[in-house]
Amino acid sequence: MLQSRLREYLQPRVSIIVGSVSPARMPESCRAIAMRADGELRQFTVYVPVATSQETIANVAATRRIAVACTRPQTHSTIQIKGAVREVRLAADSEREFVRGRLEAFADELGDLGYPRRSITAIAHWPAFAIEIELEQLFEQTPGPNAGIPLR
Repeated sequence: MLQSRLREYLQPRVSIIVGSVSPARMPESCRAIAMRADGELRQFTVYVPVATSQETIANVAATRRIAVACTRPQTHSTIQIKGAVREVRLAADSEREFVRGRLEAFADELGDLGYPRRSITAIAHWPAFAIEIELEQLFEQTPGPNAGIPLR
């Protein structure tokens, strides 16, 4: 059940926000464009635009901590992944189409809600950093009485 729920957020059309904290404990966030996982759902790669993620990259380089909130925009169903950053690298050219495809799917999702597609596809997305994460905790974040509870 939990694995199928987690896989739902690895599908296209998901909104992804990355949260980090500075060594002085100042929070920061940026939009991610795409995310994928290994087969066991223990290691994730989240893609953040180089143009908008400088503070995030500096924070995770210093603290090695990250939180990733994944939301289905039409239902507000949300989970949060917390983990340790294993590596930050410049995304490879071979990953570009995956990232672009996820941006296009996100534009479709928001287009269904009435947002102009061109305003979404204009979001900075490439070049991107790929942040490799080891899953440590998973939380329910869908608005409601269960928001914030750990998922096991």
